[in-house]
This record gives sequence, C-alpha cells and structure tokens, in this order.
Amino acid sequence: MPDDLTAKPPIPPLVTMGDPRLAQPSAPVDLARIATPEFQAQLHTLTHALVEYLGIGIAAPQVGWFERFFLMLLEREGPDDEPEQELQVWINPEIVSTSEEHAWAWEGCLSVPGLRGWVRRPAAVAVRGYNARGEQVSAEFRGWEARVFQHEYDHLDGMLFPYRVADAHHLVMTPLLEQRESWPADWPAPGARDAPLGDVVPEDDLG
Repeated sequence: MPDDLTAKPPIPPLVTMGDPRLAQPSAPVDLARIATPEFQAQLHTLTHALVEYLGIGIAAPQVGWFERFFLMLLEREGPDDEPEQELQVWINPEIVSTSEEHAWAWEGCLSVPGLRGWVRRPAAVAVRGYNARGEQVSAEFRGWEARVFQHEYDHLDGMLFPYRVADAHHLVMTPLLEQRESWPADWPAPGARDAPLGDVVPEDDLG
C-alpha cells in the first residue's frame, strides 16, 4: 500500500464479460473500513483505473474487487460557465425509487469491449449511499447521470448491459455503430439509429 496517495499505483486488469465472478452479486463494504488507509488506497487505485481505461464510470468488481462501491464522472458547470468533471464515490449505494418514465440510450462498458447495446432504463432515480469519507449521502439523478448511476450499480449485482437488452438485435459491434448513418431508419429499433451517443432519448419521443 503506498504512503503517497498522489502517486500512480499499479492498475489492475479489467475483468470482462464471461468471467463468472462478474455475474455474481458483490458483498457490502464494512463501513468501518472506509476511513482505513487500505480502503482509501483502493479508491485511489480505482480512480487511476477510471482514467487509464478512459471510462465515465467504473465499479470495483470490474478490477476484481467484489465489493459494493463505484466511481462515476459527472459534468458540472465550472468558472466562466466552462464544463468541469466531478468525480463521485458511491459506497454501498441503494436505489430508493425510480421514475415511471423510461428512456433509451446506447450503452457500452469497459468490461464488454467492442460491443454497444440499445438499453431501456428508468429516466430518473433517487439514490443514497456513502461517500469517500463514510458520510451518508443522497441524490436524485435524471437523464444521462441516472443512466450512468444505474449502469454502475448493476455491476454490484452481477448485471451487465447485454443482459438488459430487450432484443438480441439491440446489440451492435462498435465499428458498425460508427457507420449507423447507413442503417435503415428503424434499425435495430425505432429511434436507435439517430439517438445521440452519450445521451438518452425519452421513451415518449420514440412514438
């Protein structure tokens, strides 16, 4: 364990789909561990893994730690109205409630390389959990932020986005997704071809 948490630690390899461990629910974090140097070092390592693997979120099981915590990057308005990224730590998170409204989006995952899926999820969620200081926190997310939270939360329950698609045709190899202007208008589902990447489409907008 490094004494200097500003140093870049060794980055664990990603655990990918097909590994049976990734399909199992993870254990809750003992809250007494959060303040320990060992757990803080894990958060430090996971942060560097997020950067190394170019993710917008990463869950502990994705690097072989089968406990209930994850990181997510959110975009916030900074000085001079310039966008900034905020890193959030969620430990033992819970989804308290979900909206009746749903939305669709193209999802990818560090643990599912080369594949994207057209996935339906609740458009908004109310959540709670603990932060990196062991403080209980709560939040409400809508749109893309709700999507990222639910995606990372799924990892803690052994769920990957390919398991959530409504139809096997909703799974597409990434190179083909980049050529989607050549797709039929309704392929692989209404609205999917023209949906902006990194955003969600309200279900009501799909007709």
